[in-house]
Order: sequence, then C-alpha cells, then structure tokens
Amino acid sequence: MREMAAIHLDVDASDTDHGIFRVVQTFHLQDVTPLTLTLAKWLPAYHAPHGAMDCLAGFAFTADGQPCRWSRDPRDPYRLHIDAPHDAQVLRAGFQSVTPTEAWQGRVVVSDDILRLDWEAVCLYPAGVSVDHLFVRPTLRLPQDWVWATALDAVQDHDGEIAFAPVNVRRLLDSPVMAGRHAHTEKLDAAVTLNIAADRSDQLPQDASVLEAHRQLVHEADAVFGHRPFARYDFLVSLSDQVSPMGLEHRASSECGVSATYFSNWDITTTEHDLLPHEYVHAWIGKYRVPQGNLQNDFSFMTDELMWVYEGLTQFYGYVLAARSGLISQAHVREALALVFATYNSRPGRQWRPLSDTEMDPIISGRQPKPWISWQRSEDYYGEGALVWLEIDAMLRDGTAGTSSLDDFCRRFFSPPEGGELYPPPVPYVRADVIDALHAILPYPWDAHLAERIDNIAPKAPYRGITLGGYELVWQHAPTDWLSHDQLYHQYFNFTYSLGMTVGIGAKIIDVVWDGPAFRAGLVSGIEILAVGNRAYSTAALQDAIDQAQTDGQPIAMTVRRFDRVKQVHLAWAGGQRYPTLAPSTMSGSRHLDALLTPHAKAGNRHV
Repeated sequence: MREMAAIHLDVDASDTDHGIFRVVQTFHLQDVTPLTLTLAKWLPAYHAPHGAMDCLAGFAFTADGQPCRWSRDPRDPYRLHIDAPHDAQVLRAGFQSVTPTEAWQGRVVVSDDILRLDWEAVCLYPAGVSVDHLFVRPTLRLPQDWVWATALDAVQDHDGEIAFAPVNVRRLLDSPVMAGRHAHTEKLDAAVTLNIAADRSDQLPQDASVLEAHRQLVHEADAVFGHRPFARYDFLVSLSDQVSPMGLEHRASSECGVSATYFSNWDITTTEHDLLPHEYVHAWIGKYRVPQGNLQNDFSFMTDELMWVYEGLTQFYGYVLAARSGLISQAHVREALALVFATYNSRPGRQWRPLSDTEMDPIISGRQPKPWISWQRSEDYYGEGALVWLEIDAMLRDGTAGTSSLDDFCRRFFSPPEGGELYPPPVPYVRADVIDALHAILPYPWDAHLAERIDNIAPKAPYRGITLGGYELVWQHAPTDWLSHDQLYHQYFNFTYSLGMTVGIGAKIIDVVWDGPAFRAGLVSGIEILAVGNRAYSTAALQDAIDQAQTDGQPIAMTVRRFDRVKQVHLAWAGGQRYPTLAPSTMSGSRHLDALLTPHAKAGNRHV
C-alpha cells in the first residue's frame, strides 16, 4: 500500500450564497499505483452508511500537473480509482461539496448567517489505510468577520483563513466547524465552551440563570463520570429556523441545531433542553467507550450492536442531567418519562420485533419516514433503551439500599484513568463487559435480565423503573406541560392514546397506530380531516367530539379527504381523552426516581 505524507486539505466555505464548499486536496505520492481514494461511508453518529458522496461534484485530478483519469469502483461507489502515473510525485484533487439548499434535499448546513462544516463531507483519503495513521493539514476560508469554533487547534487565523495543526483523519472527521455572523461565546468552565450562532442577534442568550444551568450541566456530568476523555470541549450550537435542526456527537465537541427561539422563548422550548446533555454525555458513552463493532480502523464498515447502551443510556442521562442541572424541571422529566413509556408500551410492533433488531433500523430504513411506525418500529433503542436503564438504576438503588446507582456503573465503565492522556484513545467493549461491570455493583443474573429486555419479544415496555422509583403511570384528560410544549414546537396534536393517531398542521393526519380506532376506521397518514361531525375541523372540535363520545357512547363521525376522494368515517372510541403522566405511588415507600433526578454537584464544582 502506498505510503503518504500529510494530506493538504484546503476548503473554501465563503460562498454562503450558494452553499458550496470548494475543495482542493494535495497528496504526496511515493511509488505504488493505482491510487484509490475514498470518502467516509459509515459515520458513527449516523449509525449507517450515510456518507456525503452524493454531494461531491466536479472532480478534477492532476498528477504532477497533468490531468489523470478517474473511475468509480462499481462495488463500492465511495471509492475512486485514480489513474496516476507510476512515478508521479504529487496528486492534486479539486472538487465541490454542494450542500442542500432546501430541506427536502437533505440537511441544510449553510444560510446567509450560519454554516456548519463536517470534514467527512470534504475529505478524500487513501482507501485501505488506517484513519489513525493518515494525517491531514486542513485550512479553511470563511466569510469575512464571521466567528468560528471547532475542537481543532488553529495555528493561524488571518483575514478569514484558518490553518489548523496536522491531525489524523479519525480526529479530523470528529471535529466539525461552526461559524456565524451573529455569535456568542460563553465559558461554562475553564475547558468547556458554549459557542452559539444565531439567525439574528436578538436570539442570543440574555438570561444569566439559563446560562448558569448550562454551566451546572458540566458540573453534574463530572459528578457522574469523574474524569473527562478530552482536554477541552466545544458545544457548537446553532439557533436557526434556516439551517436544519440536528444533534451529532463528537469526542471533544457536539453539533446541536435547535430552534431560533431556544433561548428567547426558553419557557416553551422545554423539549429541546435535553439535547445538549445528550450530546455531551456521548463524549463518554459512544466516543470514548465504543461498542466493539463501531470501532473500525477506517470508515468503510461498522456494525450497530449495543445501541441500547450507546444511545439508550445516553438518552437516559440526557434527561437525568437536564433535571439535575436545572435545564428541565424534575416534574417535566417525569412527564417525559411517562410519555416515553406510554409510547413504547403501546406499540403493537412489540409482538414481532425485539428491541435488539431495531438497532439495524438506521441501516434498513435510512432514517426515512415510515407509514406504520407503531407496527414496523423504528430506532426504539433510544426511548425504550432509556427505560431499560431507568429500571437498572432503580434495581441498583433498591438492591443496595440506596448506596449505589447507575452513576457508580458509569464511573467504573466510562471514565478514563486518572492522570492518563488528555485525549485517550477510544476503548471498545462488548455486552459481557457491561454485564461484568453491573455485577460488580450488584450481583444479579444481568445476562438473563438483559436478554429478556433486549433480545426477546417483550409484550410490554419496562415499567419497573417507574414503580421501583415510587411512581405509577396515570391518565389525565389534558396534555401535560411537557407534551403541550412538544406539540407547540413540532406543530402537531397527539391523540395516540385515545383515537390512535396524531394530527399535524393543515389538519393532516401524520401517524396512525396499527389496529387502533383510527386504523380500524380506514385512516392512514396523509389524510386531511375536513370536518368532525357537523363542525369544520379544529383541535378543539375533535377534543369536544371525544368528550361527547365518552358521554353518549356513539362513534365519532369525521369527513376526510385522501387524494381527490372525500368520504365519511366513524371512529369507535368511548374512553375519552387520555394523556399519560406519573403520579406518586401509594404502593411504594421508595422514591428512587426523586433521588435519581436530584442534583449531585455543588454549583461551581470542577471535575475531579
């Protein structure tokens, strides 16, 4: 295999009008041909082969200044074969990464005021060589006077052009850049920075108490994990209704795309407030400790086992740390957990598909919308995985009389050694390692327990974490605050637990529960509701009809339109409006859930 000196990577991202990144790469060759270049195909944060090869265009290759032919590998379109002369010394590659300009084309990453650059979308590198042993010298040109942030080390920043220190391909692709015209930087502690870019300057944070909650997030994470697997960390947060929302984890940074009103309407953007905790936790869970199949020597292949740990445990701690830090109230987190349980417990797809098989869903479905998500299931390892860990935490607390919890497991399993490297190499693990670490805290047949929860067909979602936590699921007539905020933010209304459907803007049905009342009435997603009884459709009209049906027991009549056909349907449901929440249990003396959500770090603490 050809040995390569450091690759020079020059990216011009200044054309925000078109959202085009113009790229020039220089490879210093020695004496092996042909040369095969590749783009990262399997990206850990995507859990699927979703590399951005479809965005690359305009390939032009020259060897020692002479044009050379290229061809795409018919078996792997992420690989480009370059026909360079045997004695060529320098290969130059020029091309563009053309980013989506509308959401239907993909994730919008460039607007007039914000851009996000993920290096995996612009960096070709030799195939078949370990990404840990390939080094790159990146340079980046940005619009004049824009503020930028990244986990990379800059060695020069002049007139909008930044030169970064050489870095290997793995770490480069794990270190995105965010830049913006309207920006704010806030130190959360000496080594952790909150970098914010917004559509407008009036959307930047103003409330000191909100920023203090973000600072407390860092302290609470330290209280859980102990030592950090990074020397410094950068939150890259875009507040925008123009660039796409997102959440992507990296070892020393995270990409968090939230709504433009994340700070300015803080009290009603509640359901976004667990995003930063989630991505921050990934520095330990998923980036430092990595499922063995996820850690490969290049990005041409990986597997998705143990996603119930990688994402499920992270989802769990996203809620927990949000509550402990004050980003979300404990009451709202309990409401969120009620909704998570009710959602996954009511999915009829549990009858045929075990949780472990949903780990393959990003590969199978490409994260595209599904017509029958309740029957097909989706990436349930996130939400149901969180319930699995909620149960384990309660079992650890209950089995040790409150002296141990999941925090102890995390410090044992995910914390790097004290006094070790500032950026230690990733450490792989398998399920047996997880079981051994749990057994060290509380001897228990964890292998059989996890097989029942993860591998077997499970008719019900894990509920014992709620009951051992001192609570029980109850139903109420109106949505909880958590659900109300989520409905407002995502513009839908949730009738899942009554009529078996959700309705979005424009009175269109956006989801129907398999074999629920709406399903049995012949409804599917995409249908528009024109009228409820003799009233034009509105959320209030449908709520009133549900209430009336509970009183008189009569089916709910609706006039609907699908394509060019209008028809009347009747939904048989007399159970009234139902929305899940948690209430203190009269059958349990423990309050493990309250203990779980209680702050553990004193304000101002630094990591140990």
